[in-house]
Amino acid sequence: MKRIDRVPGGVWITLLFTPWIIYWILCSFDVDIGILLALLLSTIIYTISTDKKSIMTLTTLIYFILASILRFIFRSRFLVEFSGPVGYGVLFIMCILSLIFKRPYTYEVSKRDYPEIYWSSPEFLRINIFITAIWSLVFIINAFLTLLPPPIRYASNALIFVGVFLSAIFPKVYLRWSVRSLTPPYARWSVGSEGRDVIIVGAGIGGLVCGSLLAKRGYNVLVLEQHQRVGGYCTSFRRGDFTFDGGVESISGLGPNGPLRWLLMELGYNPEELFVRTREALIIGGEWIDIPEDFNDFIDMLCERYPGEADSIRGFFSEVERAYREMYREVEIVGSPLPPSLIAEVLGVEYLLRYPAEHPTFYKLLSSGVTLSEILNRYFRDEGLKTLLSLLPSAYLGTKPGETALSSALPIYGYYIDGGYYPRGGSQRLADLLAEAVERYGGRILTGRKVDSIIVERGKVKGVEVGERIFEAPIVVLNVNAMNLIHLIGEGNLPRYYVSHLKSLKPSVTAFMVYLGLDMDLSPYPALIKSVDDGIGIIINSNLDPNLAPEGCSSLSIVKLLPPEAYEEFGERGTREYRERKRAFAQELIEKADNLLPGIKQHILIQDAATPKTFERYTLNPRGAIYGLDQSKDAPERPYFKTPIKGLYLTGASTFPGGGIEAVTISGIIAANDISGWPKRGQLKGRVL
Repeated sequence: MKRIDRVPGGVWITLLFTPWIIYWILCSFDVDIGILLALLLSTIIYTISTDKKSIMTLTTLIYFILASILRFIFRSRFLVEFSGPVGYGVLFIMCILSLIFKRPYTYEVSKRDYPEIYWSSPEFLRINIFITAIWSLVFIINAFLTLLPPPIRYASNALIFVGVFLSAIFPKVYLRWSVRSLTPPYARWSVGSEGRDVIIVGAGIGGLVCGSLLAKRGYNVLVLEQHQRVGGYCTSFRRGDFTFDGGVESISGLGPNGPLRWLLMELGYNPEELFVRTREALIIGGEWIDIPEDFNDFIDMLCERYPGEADSIRGFFSEVERAYREMYREVEIVGSPLPPSLIAEVLGVEYLLRYPAEHPTFYKLLSSGVTLSEILNRYFRDEGLKTLLSLLPSAYLGTKPGETALSSALPIYGYYIDGGYYPRGGSQRLADLLAEAVERYGGRILTGRKVDSIIVERGKVKGVEVGERIFEAPIVVLNVNAMNLIHLIGEGNLPRYYVSHLKSLKPSVTAFMVYLGLDMDLSPYPALIKSVDDGIGIIINSNLDPNLAPEGCSSLSIVKLLPPEAYEEFGERGTREYRERKRAFAQELIEKADNLLPGIKQHILIQDAATPKTFERYTLNPRGAIYGLDQSKDAPERPYFKTPIKGLYLTGASTFPGGGIEAVTISGIIAANDISGWPKRGQLKGRVL
């Protein structure tokens, strides 16, 4: 039976029609035995078929049983003389009924050519609905053709083979078309012959990643940054003898197949020398939960805490880890995960056809569209466990579990699987390393250069304007928040639909941060603390790198995520209202942190704070958005990394895959690859994991 399952769909559908073709041909010559031969063949086909509920197989068998009874018991020649109109009419009715019940008859045939993971996808059903509709048209036309005299009636047989041919080739043709439609029509341009001068606007991590790779590949790279230092949110600053981070607390993507690891090794750096593993604790219901560094130890810890959910915990993380590993398989080939449109464009439609079979768990979760809360409810009953498992994704995406796509949460679970890491010397160290790579390979970085506008002529980018100075280049990469694009490019240079899309975008959550330099040793505590009870996070930077504070002292940050609307609550910067609100909010967070780390408020040597308006000032993110755009499942779609202006790219948190150091690293790798040219098809042979 397994051999029968391996018969290709085109061969199988031909076999299914064999009884009918014999029946029609012999009956057209008035040979009754055609009915018995058709019955014999349909019986054999039904016997060897593994799908006994196949509508085509059953219809064929039942028809020829009834036809044999009618002809050889009741002596009626009706189904001999009208074999064409009646036979095709029955098949037409079969098609219509299969469509009504949403089980198109070609579905059973198509399953033979595609992995099981495809079968439940909407695309697979749509393809087979279309093919079955074509067959219904073929059958009804043939029903009338067979009423006509020869040789016209013989055209009906030709139409059958046309149907078989379409059934075999249409799915792949449709897939090519549907995948191509995933790429916005405006983004089907290429910069292959546009020159090797590239301007990158914004020295956040996404821009620096793109710039460092392009510089290494021989491009003339100029990076323009409005702030006095590079890094965006990945920056550090000093207050007295203490060093603090602008926002980064832990970085993912440094696992065995992580994009950030791939990037650093590509640039000649050793990740092991640059990063330290983070240690984290969660506080839920007043209880401190230390997160083990080893993933298996973490699972064991959860099973001990929730023994009634132990099997579900192991099942959940088994599925999550498989999906997580599958998601990163393309890193070895092109340096980063890819969206479906780029998988087909870069690796080919055949690779995309194999994708579900080679990434079965990830594809299943991705195509299901489930939220984080839905899958947690599917696996678990204990609300405390569900809260624990949703805490990290909610914190690093800025979304509630019910608004979080599981596909977005998967990389966050990588912190448990492969760990989170912190740059030795502070987050500025990572940004400086990338800037160093840009300059080592001949690129330039100019800080304190705020780009006022993008120069566009006849639908192509020509450069940028900084004050009264113009920098020209045929390729410009915008490492900026997409909500700022209209101002930079000019509404008149963009299609209306694109402008409407940009205007629909919403900022992500923002935050308030307090920075404290303490004459107190906090080394016994975990470096990262997240309190569900207080709604705050604490980062003890000096526990990650003792050099960030004087000996016996500690460098500490307190963060609280806020909705974008909180931006308005602080008033205008520089006003008394602003200062008082900032001071009161900081004191509120210090009180909460003091409850968790008793005594810290009596040991404060240095204190500073950042409001949403502080973040906006230094990064130009509207409303101080810390993750770029709203990352909830139902948020407006992020803009594609290629804009309607030829040569104008977008990197950073506003495009695929979203906010976070690892995510913007992926965006920079994708833009650099598209500019310099993706690996040739021949180079990919043997490199698929």
